[in-house]
Amino acid sequence: MTVNAPAPLSGSMDVDEFMAFMETRPKGEHWDLIEGVAVMMAPASYAHQRIASNLCNLLNSAFAARHLDLYAYFDVGVRSPGVRNFQPQPDVAVVPGVAGFDYYSECFQLAAEVLSPSNTRVEIDLKLRRYREAPDNLYAVVIDPREFMVETYSKSRNWEPVIFKHPDDPIEMPEFGLRCVVADLYRGTPLVSRS
Repeated sequence: MTVNAPAPLSGSMDVDEFMAFMETRPKGEHWDLIEGVAVMMAPASYAHQRIASNLCNLLNSAFAARHLDLYAYFDVGVRSPGVRNFQPQPDVAVVPGVAGFDYYSECFQLAAEVLSPSNTRVEIDLKLRRYREAPDNLYAVVIDPREFMVETYSKSRNWEPVIFKHPDDPIEMPEFGLRCVVADLYRGTPLVSRS
């Protein structure tokens, strides 16, 4: 297995082999299956976790206000139907319906990644490509915890990126009823206390 494998990632591990591999790993390790390669992720900082928590809370409040049968989860596995070499754990995933006992979902509607020092742009771009290909997905989001930078990709905009770099930039996800500003995602982190 590779820790932060060099680009391009290309391996032969499938999701069943990956799940068997995960059974052998200590609790608390975070691994993603990206293009058939098991990639170990760095532990999340407190700021990283706070940003993911803020996004989940904002989304879940919007869902409740609109009575949508959706829920934003932390750190759960997602898969794309028919893709056997990809099973990441985005920092936030939006999934419809009642919570089941599965370890992953193929029906996610948003996948968000909060960057870590160990992330490479190649890994993020591979994940973004797979998130955009997932048939039910509406949004892919990348957030930098060390500076105001939120990249959003939406199906309704043909997956063209929109990049927000100012604390008061508005972020809208109309399908979810979400309206917030960039600073809302960074609440409780050093960036908001400095601004």
